[in-house]
Amino acid sequence: MEHFPLVDRLHTDVLEEKYGKISSRVLIHNDQIRLAHLIDSKGISRTFAITFFVNDWTNDVKKINEEIKNGKPIGKVFRDHEYAIRKNVLEVYKIKIPNWLKKDFDTNENYAKARLSEFYAKKKDKSPEIYGIVVEIYSPDFRIATINKTDMAQESALTPSLEKKGFSKEEIWKRIGRENDYEDCKQKFMSAKKESDKIEKELKKKINRVLKNQKL
Repeated sequence: MEHFPLVDRLHTDVLEEKYGKISSRVLIHNDQIRLAHLIDSKGISRTFAITFFVNDWTNDVKKINEEIKNGKPIGKVFRDHEYAIRKNVLEVYKIKIPNWLKKDFDTNENYAKARLSEFYAKKKDKSPEIYGIVVEIYSPDFRIATINKTDMAQESALTPSLEKKGFSKEEIWKRIGRENDYEDCKQKFMSAKKESDKIEKELKKKINRVLKNQKL
């Protein structure tokens, strides 16, 4: 069963184990959103990612964003700058693949697995930061469109919803490192998850609009 790495190991690391060298092909990168493919040496997209930016970055992350804007994969740039990476997974779900993305994926499949998460980055002795909310849509060749128990077990809640229940970013960071374990405060966590689910529904609508309009 697939075990999605929440801590340190990058998505590009996993892709490169299967496909060899992976690079980014950036379609859009402005102040609000980034659309980018992670492509193999044959030019086939193995993941299409949409990133919604949070725009309250430190100056260091602003500089890193400029490097990412120039075409480098997000995780690799943060790692090059000695940041640790963690993913706060919000939801894993099936998504219909638009025709333009089928071509990029080189697939005839109609559905893909999508993983929605907050991209956390932390430099030693500094507070963790959120670079953005990212949905990674995996090519069916890389991951079949089946949601498994591991996927569901890793699902958490949006940071603002968790913060309202008294969880700091530092604590959320630590709990991601424990596979999003909130068993010792389940009631507070479930309350945050319920609030977060409503916001995630709106995010998914936004994602569908982006996919519908991005006819490349």
